Amino acid sequence: MICGGCKNRRPRIGWKREFTYAELYAATDGFSMKNFLSEGGCGSVYKGQIHGMNIAVKQHRINGNTNNNMQGDKEFRSEVDALSKVRHENVVVMLGSCSEGNHRLLVYEFVCNGSLNQHLHQHCRRTLSWENRIKVAMGAARGLLYLHDNNIIHRDMTPNNILLTHDFETLLGDFGLAITSEEERERSEECVGGDEDYVAPEYAEDGKLSTKTDVYSFGVVLLQLITGIRATDRTRLGPTRSLVEWARPFLKEKKCGSVIDKRIMEAHDCHQLYWMTRLAHSCLSQNPHKRLTMAQVVEALSHIAEGCTCSEKLKNCVSSSHTHLSSSLLISASYATQTQG
Repeated sequence: MICGGCKNRRPRIGWKREFTYAELYAATDGFSMKNFLSEGGCGSVYKGQIHGMNIAVKQHRINGNTNNNMQGDKEFRSEVDALSKVRHENVVVMLGSCSEGNHRLLVYEFVCNGSLNQHLHQHCRRTLSWENRIKVAMGAARGLLYLHDNNIIHRDMTPNNILLTHDFETLLGDFGLAITSEEERERSEECVGGDEDYVAPEYAEDGKLSTKTDVYSFGVVLLQLITGIRATDRTRLGPTRSLVEWARPFLKEKKCGSVIDKRIMEAHDCHQLYWMTRLAHSCLSQNPHKRLTMAQVVEALSHIAEGCTCSEKLKNCVSSSHTHLSSSLLISASYATQTQG
């Protein structure tokens, strides 16, 4: 696949190798700041080029602290294990790794348009259109469903880890916290990982981990796509409230016009917005058993993207096994008038 905006080409599936530290040092011009892409919990990411192909090199932190070294090694191995198993259009392709001395580096495809987080900023040069927000949500949901179908829990589903092309094709990245086996799942319950603004309540309180914890995190991302507000934007949310705390009363009362990003107030489909907020609300249920599965999320987003916003199918898939949306929840003409007014 070639990006329509910058002509960056995705690597072919299956191309993978071991790299030397010297190769990656040269490819990134000595990890020069001019090639710096981002900083994450696991380490820094740099752009590079090798054999004419653009790459991203993640430099896992290793320092003198033994405990930190062990954690860094664990996250490095988790990411290598997780990415070596996945083959999906909405998940980044791992090209190889380097484990040499104290150096732990992961090499993966370069994704040309940065992370979703960069496009949500209120001072972003170009506002993300409503159509592209739905497209990004759909791509991220499909990638997450693929992971769940392959017994992988991402555990760090945030806008920083949702990468975009200039065509707004979506790829999930950063698998340093991913859980790929039942044994790892049991160990992870001893130490909660991930950004606290995206962590499901049952995981934060009791260490209970499941695919539904990813669904909750995805719900926060969906809320950000709707509102255009970062989860950590304390200037807009206040010093103590999270985005979910701020939005939950509006979602519960179905006040969709109160949560829509003001920058696209005149450029969104009110029927799609209604169902997007219902979908976010279902993903963010405090009870994990009442949350949707990612299969239900993907089905709902497919209907929304296709414009089937008044169908019985959509009503059914935006309902969990414990709650069902009645026909009274269908979008009304009065709501359309309210949001457009």
